Amino acid sequence: MNFTNSPFERMMKEKPRPQAPAENRPPRGSACYGCCYWRGIACVSCYKELLKAGAGGR
Repeated sequence: MNFTNSPFERMMKEKPRPQAPAENRPPRGSACYGCCYWRGIACVSCYKELLKAGAGGR
């Protein structure tokens, strides 16, 4: 039973379905490609380079 003639009323009665989150990966060819710390923006300091340097950083 509808209370109004609104086309959105049927949509509001539907149960929400959870959507899978979008894949969060850096663009191919960027300096951040392959970085496990990618959060949507480039870092101030490149963690990939720090991880390659090792614990001593030399």
